[in-house]
Amino acid sequence: MRMVFAMVAALAIGALVVAQAAADSVEVKGPHICCKQCVGAVGKILGGVDGVSDAKCDVATKTVTFTAKDEAAAKAGVNALIKGGFAGKATRDGKEMKVNLPAVAKGDKVETVTVKDVHVCCGMCQKAINGLFKDSKVKYEGTGAQRTVIVTGGDLYRGSVMEALRKAGFNGVVE
Repeated sequence: MRMVFAMVAALAIGALVVAQAAADSVEVKGPHICCKQCVGAVGKILGGVDGVSDAKCDVATKTVTFTAKDEAAAKAGVNALIKGGFAGKATRDGKEMKVNLPAVAKGDKVETVTVKDVHVCCGMCQKAINGLFKDSKVKYEGTGAQRTVIVTGGDLYRGSVMEALRKAGFNGVVE
């Protein structure tokens, strides 16, 4: 009986080690993470993704890391961050992951560009976005971690506004 128990325990431990070895390490560099609220938003987003665990944020390096049970979970985690209003470059086990950010055509000059679902959880997020558009007026609508950002001030291009936001680690949907 002890021998059977020992064999079952050894198999269980072996399976756990194999499962952990098969897990993917995902790193997303560049998302705008400036404070505990941002860290909390990332934790909430990734906490809702099946197959994702051990989510961590490094505010100093603007890096999010997490463990994914497989490639599908890795993609789901990165896509959840993008949908949550964050942008960045992702790697899975050190290899670059393709991040599906919808292209936004530069288009004609417009007076106002509206971008929905941008991660703007605090005053520091707002300050960072305001700094991107110093020659324009920036207005925020909504409450919570995701808001609508409205940039007004002539000579704007939808694609250029979105490009500036993404370069700074933000994402959203241009109207």
